[in-house]
Amino acid sequence: MLTVVLSVLAAAFVGAAGPRVLAVLPEPEPVEAGTEADVAAVHEVKPLYADLARTPRLALWLALGAGALAAVATWPLRDTPSLAPVWVLFCGVGAWLTYIDWTTRLLPFRITAPLHAGTLLLVALAALLQRDWSVLVHGLVGNAAVFGVFWLLWLVGRWFRGGALGYGDVRLAAVIGLALGPLGTSTTIIGGYTGFLLGAVGGSVLSLLRVVNPKSFAFGPYLVVGTAVGVALGAALGG
Repeated sequence: MLTVVLSVLAAAFVGAAGPRVLAVLPEPEPVEAGTEADVAAVHEVKPLYADLARTPRLALWLALGAGALAAVATWPLRDTPSLAPVWVLFCGVGAWLTYIDWTTRLLPFRITAPLHAGTLLLVALAALLQRDWSVLVHGLVGNAAVFGVFWLLWLVGRWFRGGALGYGDVRLAAVIGLALGPLGTSTTIIGGYTGFLLGAVGGSVLSLLRVVNPKSFAFGPYLVVGTAVGVALGAALGG
């Protein structure tokens, strides 16, 4: 129980730092987006990151969101505290990415790349603490597998002149696979699929309601939330 409480508090602290990060985050370059659709999105009128950082009570909302995600993701890990830091980082930064993607339709490389590196280091640290290097191996396998699936989905989307997935979602999927891998094959599949399913269903509903453009909506929030929920589902199903 102590692991969960500390993880929630730590994730909330990371989430609350989101406005400070946004305030200094450089605006995206067109080449950073990775696809023609994403390049077009960069050129659309979008809120400046510095303006988003000044959103009232943003730090509080990000802290609450990160804490809630961490509570869901770390409860099944209460007996495996060495993996908790992985999910503290993912949930804390995931709260930033959820807000950024929802408001700009972009997942900044300058956030996803350090998140990927940090997740890798924390998975390696967990392997060291457990004296079990299969933890790292499983993380790397999950990293490659989930990235590969999302890359293929993104590639198919390009063939059909667009699609819901941007390349930022593919980068985020790689982080998701790396974090889920040490939890087992079943949890990796459930976690990755839950995020995709939430995005597909949620995106379809919002498209029908004309709230979002079906070819340009934020998939990242669904991936982040779905991943945390997938950890809980995987544990409940014995993954």
